[in-house]
Amino acid sequence: MKDTPMSDRSIKSTSIKTIVPEWPIPQNVRAFFTERCGGHSAAPYESLNLGTHVGDAPDMVERNRSSLDLPASPFWLSQTHSNLCIDADAGEQSFTPEADASTTRAQGRVLSVLVADCVPLLLADRKGGVVGVAHAGWRGLANGVIDSVVDAMNVQGLCAWIGPAIGDCHYTVGEDVRSKFQSDEGFKATGEGMFAMDLAGIAACQLSLRGVEVFGGEFCTQCNDERFFSYRRDGVTGRMAGFIWLE
Repeated sequence: MKDTPMSDRSIKSTSIKTIVPEWPIPQNVRAFFTERCGGHSAAPYESLNLGTHVGDAPDMVERNRSSLDLPASPFWLSQTHSNLCIDADAGEQSFTPEADASTTRAQGRVLSVLVADCVPLLLADRKGGVVGVAHAGWRGLANGVIDSVVDAMNVQGLCAWIGPAIGDCHYTVGEDVRSKFQSDEGFKATGEGMFAMDLAGIAACQLSLRGVEVFGGEFCTQCNDERFFSYRRDGVTGRMAGFIWLE
């Protein structure tokens, strides 16, 4: 993975901070990832919680979502740790589709991915013709969500940015999880049948095997409670989001 410097972007409220990917994609591709500060939600969701499914007051979530400077209402997903990828251009949705990845080739259609430890992936091709997102926890990585979104984008010259996710410094799993993967890469034995699991590293490996150039992956959500939500750390907490669209 290549290091990605952090940059702050003001979006309506100067207290909102985001991480903007540094990657070699055309200027017509816009993308950012939210941190947890600058919103309206009260504890334990303070303050820029963007998830409607975590128990936060709906009006606070709506205020938080409305504070983001986006060209259109995002194409939200009901994420279930699946490998299902949705074509966001396939007609209007009257409901939030259950899927863990989506793609678009349409200008102004904003894709989104919600996380609080799982790997958020933003993808774009070097010609700026298609973008995608994916939500990749261990189940998604084991079930092939990365293959699903790469197949759906169906272009050469793809780049991917890995956003903040829980690092192997804080994430341990048992043999039941490790055995779901054909390779031991990304797992480090910690004793008594437990393994430190590098979600971002495994995602990067899977992307690289598909010929995707990988960026980011250096932020651990659990290491910094001031910047990031972490479900593993806090239990009841908010959700951050990654957004990407074509101009």
